[in-house]
Amino acid sequence: MQMSKHSNRLMVLVAAVLSLAATRAGAQMQWSGDFMTRNYWESFSDDRDNRENLEYMRFMGQLTALAPFGRNGKFRTDLVTIGDNPVYPSRSLGGLGAIRFGISQIYGEFTQPEFLVFDMARFRFGRQHYELGNGLTLGESYYQVDDYDGIRVDFARDSWTFGLFGAVTEQALTPEGFVPEPLSDQLYVAQAQYELPKHTLLAYTVYEKKRGDFNDNIIVGAGSSGSIVLEKLQYFAEIAQQSFNTPTGTPDKGGIAYMAGVSYSWSMPHVRSAKAEIRTAAYQGDDAMTTDEEIFSPFYPSWWWGDRTGYANGSVGGDYPNHDKQVEGSRVWYGRVYVSPTFLPKARVQLQYVTVGDYVNNDNYTEPDDEFGVKVYYQVNDNVRIQGRYLRRLPNGADFDQNGDGNISEIEDKVTADRLMFEFRVQF
Repeated sequence: MQMSKHSNRLMVLVAAVLSLAATRAGAQMQWSGDFMTRNYWESFSDDRDNRENLEYMRFMGQLTALAPFGRNGKFRTDLVTIGDNPVYPSRSLGGLGAIRFGISQIYGEFTQPEFLVFDMARFRFGRQHYELGNGLTLGESYYQVDDYDGIRVDFARDSWTFGLFGAVTEQALTPEGFVPEPLSDQLYVAQAQYELPKHTLLAYTVYEKKRGDFNDNIIVGAGSSGSIVLEKLQYFAEIAQQSFNTPTGTPDKGGIAYMAGVSYSWSMPHVRSAKAEIRTAAYQGDDAMTTDEEIFSPFYPSWWWGDRTGYANGSVGGDYPNHDKQVEGSRVWYGRVYVSPTFLPKARVQLQYVTVGDYVNNDNYTEPDDEFGVKVYYQVNDNVRIQGRYLRRLPNGADFDQNGDGNISEIEDKVTADRLMFEFRVQF
C-alpha cells in the first residue's frame, strides 16, 4: 500500500522534529567516563604449600551521563562495568570471570533557592551514593554496583547544612520472583554540618534495619576536619558509637569506632610538591573477659587505605565483623609520603606502609599482615594516566595453629608476597 504525499510530508516533519529534539538533548547531555585495566604479577615465599606465581588482569569502568532540566534540575546515571573474580568473589574490583553490568547511580535532582526558612533546599530521588565523613560508618565506592534506592533532602542556612536520607538497600521477592514482598532492608540517615572559618563540624545518626527481628541498630557519630595553625597542615577526626537491638535477657551488644588523620604539604628545591600523611582507624571487637558483646560493625562502611590491608568495604574486599571476620575488631595504622619532582612535573612517587592489628587480641594471633608499597603515577596527558606499583606483604608473626586442629591451614600460613602491578587509566 502506497502512502499519500500528505502522509510522507507528515513523516518527514515528525522525523525532523525528533532529530532536532535529539540534537538539543545531546547538546545538553554531559558525558564523562573512567576506564582502567591492571596487570598483576605475584609471587610467594616462606609458604608451606609451594604456591605458584600468579599472572592476571583486572579491569573496571564507569560511564556517567548528566543532563540538566529546567533552571534548577538535573538527571544523572552511572553505568559501571566490572570483571568478577571467581576465586575471590568478594573482591569485585577485578576479573578473570564474566563481566557484570550495573547502575551505581540513577536519580533526578531539583534545587530550590529560598525554600521556607532555608537559603536552599535540594531534593534527590533514585539510586544514589551517600557518604558521611571519611566513610567510617557510611560511604560510597567507585566499584559498588548496588547502592541505595531512596530519597535525599538537603537544606542549607547560613553556615549550617542539614541532610535527611532514607533508602531501601535490598528488597525481598515473592517465591515467584516477580513482586516485591513487604519486607526489605532499610537505611535512614540524619546529619548536620557547620562551617567555621578553618574547620567543618559534623554530627550524624544512622539507623540500619535488616529484615527480621533484632537485626536493627543505631549509630551516632561526630567529627571535625580542617587546618591546624598552617593552611597546609590538614586534619580530620571522627568517632562513632553503635548500639544493637537485642532480646530481653541477652547480653548488650555494641561498640565504638574512630578514625583520624593529619597531613602536611610543602615544596622545596627540585620538588614541585610533597606531602606526608598519617591515618589511623579502629573498630571495636569482642572482649572475651566481659559478658557483653563489644562490636562496631556497620553494614555500609567504605574506606580504602593500602591494597590488601587497611580497608573496610565488604563489596570491594575488606573484612569486618558483620562478615564474621575480625570478630576481635581491628586497629589500622597507615602512613604515606609522596613527591612530584620538578624534572618530572607530571609524575608522583609515593611510599606507604599499612599495619593492621586486633582491637582486642583474645588469642594472641592477628590474621592481617603488614604491607609496604611503592607507587609511581605518571600523567601522560589530560585524559591518560599510567601507574606502576610494587607491594610487599610482610608477615606480622610466625605461623599459628589458630583453630587447634594440629595443622597449619592456608589461612594460618604466614606468607611473604610480592606483587607488581601496571595500570592504564583513561578518563574523559
